[in-house]
Amino acid sequence: MTTSAGVRPDLAECSPTPATEASKRVIAAITDPWDHPRTTVSVAIMCEWAAQHGLSPDALLRGSHIDPASVGDAEALVEARQEMAVIRNLVSAAGARPGLGVELGRLYHLTAYGYLGYLLTASATVRDTVERGLHYAMLTFAFTTMTARIDPGDRYVLALHADDVPEDIRRFVVERDLTAVVQIQRELFPGPEQVPLLEIRLAGSDDDDVYRDHFGVPVAFGCTRSELVYDASYLDQKPPMANAHTTQLMVAQCERIRVERLHHTGVAARVRTHLLDQSSLDLTLEEVAASLHYAPRTLRRHLEHEGTTFRELLEEVRRSVAENLLRERGIPRSEIARRLGYQDWSSVERARRRWRRR
Repeated sequence: MTTSAGVRPDLAECSPTPATEASKRVIAAITDPWDHPRTTVSVAIMCEWAAQHGLSPDALLRGSHIDPASVGDAEALVEARQEMAVIRNLVSAAGARPGLGVELGRLYHLTAYGYLGYLLTASATVRDTVERGLHYAMLTFAFTTMTARIDPGDRYVLALHADDVPEDIRRFVVERDLTAVVQIQRELFPGPEQVPLLEIRLAGSDDDDVYRDHFGVPVAFGCTRSELVYDASYLDQKPPMANAHTTQLMVAQCERIRVERLHHTGVAARVRTHLLDQSSLDLTLEEVAASLHYAPRTLRRHLEHEGTTFRELLEEVRRSVAENLLRERGIPRSEIARRLGYQDWSSVERARRRWRRR
């Protein structure tokens, strides 16, 4: 593991002991899936960055099935996998280099999040911004799953997990989400030394000065997960524009949008919901199409327009169901295999190996 000069041993530690793990206290976590519709603001940010760096914005949209005219539409929504297609094109065009996500992440200002940005600005304490930011993750563009906890030694740690994000864009996504979090905090508390960020831990092994130069704190590489580490007293700080009345108004707006997106009427969402309701996932596109009153070709075309396929959705749901079933002790392997639509346990094991490679 490589760190910047002068890193204290307690800050550089990437692998806490089992006793330390047991004494951690989770205070908030993202519970909604990242595979939700979002506004085109993030796509617009990436396209604008591309244009400024001599890359074609049209090339970024290639294969995403996003109408270029919708990128400037404040009401337009895209599926998560459509944004992923844009990210994949960006990484390919710009080169999968360390720090690319940092360059983009610092462009995600508070104003990019609409009502949620106002809610974070008006919240009474940083703890409130953490809890509300993670609860309303559906109003962001994050692909990482974040967990906020208190560690021994009065450390507030925000951990970012991206195991279920495709590997070819995983580093970019973690860098972008992590940097966007820091950017929001720097805008909530403008001025030097206002945010007591102590250290950044990165799961990647790319030791590059771009990370230390941007964040201005020690950076540890090759860690088991990516994390932001703060002094826990930061959670009690009051944002300078805190306002109880505005908070109440914005909570109502954010809750309305979250509920709308949870019940999004996109075809991919309908297929996903239908699959989750089945007692067995041994299903074909034709069977699902008939249940949802689509012709198979029509369903396939709708899913393609939303940037996904029936096979991808089936794999996604199988993986999600498998993770839930495997947490429950006492369920026979044969029952898990049947529920996932496989004939035997060996098929489940092969599927799990395939999921881990993604």
